[in-house]
Amino acid sequence: MLKKTLTGIILILALGITSVSAQITIAPIFMFLDEQNPYGQLLVMNSSDKTQEVSVEFPFGYPVTDSEGQIQMVYNDTSRASKYGISEKVRGFPQNFVLAPGQRQVVRLTVRPGQRSDGMYWTRIKTTSVPQAPPVGEATDDERITARITYRFQQVTTLFYKIGDATTGLTINDLSIEKSEEKVLLLADLTRTGNAPYIGTIDLTVTDQNGEVMARRRSSTSIYFDYIQSFSINKSDLPPGSYTATFSFETKRPDIAREDLVQAEPITRSTTFTIK
Repeated sequence: MLKKTLTGIILILALGITSVSAQITIAPIFMFLDEQNPYGQLLVMNSSDKTQEVSVEFPFGYPVTDSEGQIQMVYNDTSRASKYGISEKVRGFPQNFVLAPGQRQVVRLTVRPGQRSDGMYWTRIKTTSVPQAPPVGEATDDERITARITYRFQQVTTLFYKIGDATTGLTINDLSIEKSEEKVLLLADLTRTGNAPYIGTIDLTVTDQNGEVMARRRSSTSIYFDYIQSFSINKSDLPPGSYTATFSFETKRPDIAREDLVQAEPITRSTTFTIK
C-alpha cells in the first residue's frame, strides 16, 4: 500500500550557530576578507543523524532596534544594499549540496567588489538545511495517513569585505532611564560614525552613592547605523537611593580576533537616576 504523508515545514532563523537541535553546524560565524585576501572558506558540517539538503545564499541585511532596544533584521533596504552591500559580488561553490550524517563540505567564496570607495562592505551568508525527503511513492504496508514535520533551519552569518582605510566610531545621542513597577530600563541611543560598522562590546556598571557596584551588564554588539542598546535591571536589586549608570564602549569581542576588527578609541559616558 502507498503511505500518505502530510508534511509541514518550520523555519528556524539564527544569527550565528544554532545550538539546540541543530541540523548542521557552520563556521566561521564572521568572515573578514579584503583586497589582499579576497578568498574565504565556509565549513558546513552535518551534525544530525539524517541526510541534509543544504543551500547557501547571500542576502544583504543589517540589524535595527526599536525604541526599547529590541533587535530585528532588515533585508529589504535596496538603497543601502546598493551602497554597502556585496551580495551580487560574492561567488560561492558549491551553493547547493547534500550531506550525509557526519559529513562536511567546504564552500569556497570569492569576492570581486569592483571599484568602491574606502570602507567596510558586507553581505549575510544564509545557510539553509532540510532533511532529505524519502523517494516519492515509496511502498509500505502502512495505510495510515501520517503527519511528518520537517524542520528547515536557516543560519545567518556575516561576510565583511574591507577596502582601503576603514574607520568606525560612535556618537552617543542620549542616555535615558525608563522605570516600571518591577524594572529599570537603561538605554543608550547611538549612531555609528566612520565608514565601517562598529563591532565591539558594551558594558554597563551601576553604582550607588557610595561607589559600590550594584549591577553589571555586558553585551556584544554590531552597530551598522542607528542603534539603541538596552539593559534591564530588576528594581528589587536596587534599594531606594541615588545611582550612577556608566556605559563603556570598546571595539573588542571575545569571539572575534582583534586584528579583524576596525578599531576605535574606547568611550565612557554616565548618567544618574534615583529609586524611591
